Amino acid sequence: MTRKISFTLPAPFPLVNRITGYSHFTAARQKNDMQRQVAAAAYNMRPSVPFERAHVLIERHSAGTPDTDNLWGSAKRVLDCLTTPMPLKVRTPGARQRTKNKRGLSFIVDDAPKHLVLDVKAVKCRLCEQKTVVTITEIVGAEVVA
Repeated sequence: MTRKISFTLPAPFPLVNRITGYSHFTAARQKNDMQRQVAAAAYNMRPSVPFERAHVLIERHSAGTPDTDNLWGSAKRVLDCLTTPMPLKVRTPGARQRTKNKRGLSFIVDDAPKHLVLDVKAVKCRLCEQKTVVTITEIVGAEVVA
């Protein structure tokens, strides 16, 4: 049976054109804020085991429609919150342990193409109806998601 998770963030995710140029500390704070928003919106929806293969649809409902490359690049912060944190190999003895996808909430295993089919859509709406809708559908076997 195919599992499906859908949740709504209260605002459209920020576009790359708006978030570039900030300091490292401001960017980190914005990423942490995105993680908190996803965690709050998907409270009690996380699977016990991350989806090995999934189709993720991210719909950005906003008053204006961004260009395609800006839209897809901006979805990265939302997507990073859906992945599973993994410790990286420490090459030098005594070096600090680093983590890949440290803000991940373990909905999907990874955002690599072998684990993920991604769709990002822009939906034009009224100013009072702005939001972000994320739908994660597990892909089982050789199932193709359109």
